[in-house]
Amino acid sequence: MSAHRGRGLLVAIVGPSGAGKDTLIDALAQARPDFHFAQRIITRAADAGGEVHEAVSDALFEAQLAMGRYAFHWQAHGLRYAISANIDQHLAAGRVVVFNGSRKALPEIAKAYPQLLVLVITAPADVLAARLAARGRENASDIAARLQRAELTPPEGATVIINDGTLAAALAQIEASITRAMQNA
Repeated sequence: MSAHRGRGLLVAIVGPSGAGKDTLIDALAQARPDFHFAQRIITRAADAGGEVHEAVSDALFEAQLAMGRYAFHWQAHGLRYAISANIDQHLAAGRVVVFNGSRKALPEIAKAYPQLLVLVITAPADVLAARLAARGRENASDIAARLQRAELTPPEGATVIINDGTLAAALAQIEASITRAMQNA
């Protein structure tokens, strides 16, 4: 991981499956084209469903990691994830950089990026369960396991956004949180 102390703001969008992270990131990208949205690099097939990502093999992931091409990386759900080191250029230019992250990876990311803002997107368990069931990708026991992980305590200093209303309401909370963080930087 790089030790970056640029002028920009690094925003981690995290939260349980079904919380609406990808939908909110897409809406934020439409509302704020001045922000940089870092695409995740994942050892998952490009056509596997879910978010748009850069699909790589385990071998390519290892090679790029060894070449220092990742700002940071983590493992979750049997896959490897990374964010490109090109975010450092955007941060140095004073831009807001947004990425879909992992709660487990946040402590290491925060060490390298002290300007990290963590936004935890969540919803009540019944809303999460309904959204997960509607996706049709998991069986009932998989959904139950995801709901159990959803109960993790948010990281210290994180802003929690309950996404159980309108898209516009959740988006407004995200933008207000980013504006406050930029003003306090």
